[in-house]
Amino acid sequence: MKEENKKCWSCGKYNAYYTQGFSYFNKEKIGYCCVHKKIMGNKDSCSVWCYNQRRRNLKKVLALKSLTEILSRLTVIEQILKEEHELDKIKNE
Repeated sequence: MKEENKKCWSCGKYNAYYTQGFSYFNKEKIGYCCVHKKIMGNKDSCSVWCYNQRRRNLKKVLALKSLTEILSRLTVIEQILKEEHELDKIKNE
């Protein structure tokens, strides 16, 4: 991976800081680095950068959940189309 892409905001050891807004939390441009044990900017980088495995796993889980939901909806549509086709056959006879 290129050095430009190895920023703290995408590191697995970086925990971003949030401030409380009126109705939601605002993500700050600083956070805590568990490796260096100090506050870092989200655009900083270092030699011990590691991939954020949690984010990748979350994307996989969300993709599988979406695909399962899409499959169930397609099954319902398939059933409706089959029933309509059978009704058309009965009407044409």
